[in-house]
Amino acid sequence: MFDLVGFIGVGTMGTPMAEKIIAAGYKVVAFDSVPEALERARDFGAEIAASPCELAERCNPIITMLPNSNIVEKVVLGPRGIIEGARAGTILIDMSTAYPMSTMKIAEELSSKGMEMLDAPVSGGLAKARQGTLSIMVGGKAELVEQCRPLFQVMGKEVFHMGSVGSGHIMKAVNNVLNACNVAATAEVMTLATKAGLNARTVVAVLQASTGKNWATECKFPKFVLTRTFDDGFRMDLLMKDLDIAATLARDLNVPMFIASTIHQIFGLGISQGYGEKGHTTIVQLMEKWAGTTIEG
Repeated sequence: MFDLVGFIGVGTMGTPMAEKIIAAGYKVVAFDSVPEALERARDFGAEIAASPCELAERCNPIITMLPNSNIVEKVVLGPRGIIEGARAGTILIDMSTAYPMSTMKIAEELSSKGMEMLDAPVSGGLAKARQGTLSIMVGGKAELVEQCRPLFQVMGKEVFHMGSVGSGHIMKAVNNVLNACNVAATAEVMTLATKAGLNARTVVAVLQASTGKNWATECKFPKFVLTRTFDDGFRMDLLMKDLDIAATLARDLNVPMFIASTIHQIFGLGISQGYGEKGHTTIVQLMEKWAGTTIEG
């Protein structure tokens, strides 16, 4: 068991994840650029560091849960960053949603100083973060994954070793592209079925019993669309970040992504129409406006 775990990024997702680590008996030192987040971390039992460098001087491993690759690079490699304070043998676990090529660059820089890195993005959203039942996709050396597995298991129900560093972030991008496709496609067919006069709840039930079944029909439409709450816990602009990552990766690897490109444009339009800070299932409302109908359970 690790003596002192560092956690950088105690925001919406980072807070319940850090809380789970403390509840499991670990001591946590937290850092965040937002003062209110640090006060919240202090309230749930974390010690506070003044900078990523200071945190790295004290902690091993160090978890980062940050908005994007640019911020991860700044926190790890920038002035007063992790790399300035950490010693050889320190493990960085980046649980952010990040661009895989950036992750590989960071890992190479850390390796030159004798440090190790795992990328371990998560899936499941805020609800599963609070329950400690996230799915965690890990990239890095197998022996490091096993060393950190007890820590992962207090935050997640399932831990998958995907391969070398960067492979966790590749898997996260792939997963969220498919998630976006499922949500958008289900929204489209549900809008059509509703305008054609079918009962929305019955349509979802039939899809669930048929070949159209997917996570959107199983969870998102019954819980967030038919109830008209749309409080799915995953903002549209954050999903868009995943779609951006996948589009960049596909371009770098010369992989055509015809369906994903269309989905990328649909959610981009949703953001341009003011849905960016709302749950991503609000893409339904955009399609309802186009069609002049409402999906109600």
